[in-house]
Amino acid sequence: MRIGVGASILYLTAGTHNAVKLRREDVEKLETDKRKLVEEMEEEELYQALNSLSMEMIPLTEDEKLIATLASKYVLAGFFLLTNDESTF
Repeated sequence: MRIGVGASILYLTAGTHNAVKLRREDVEKLETDKRKLVEEMEEEELYQALNSLSMEMIPLTEDEKLIATLASKYVLAGFFLLTNDESTF
């Protein structure tokens, strides 16, 4: 999930409250270089890509941490409501 926060973008890791915050310019370069949207990358793949391009994550504010936690719970709850498939988790 991609959430715009000013000059940067917050990405949520599916099914968790983990989030990565990146500058918009870095996102564009990362997606161009890897030919893949950040949302489509696995967490480990994203960290490796950031490392290989010498990019740094931006620390999250307390409000952004709360947004990530609430959004991930909402998305996870929506997953169960939409799929009705509890065997996935």
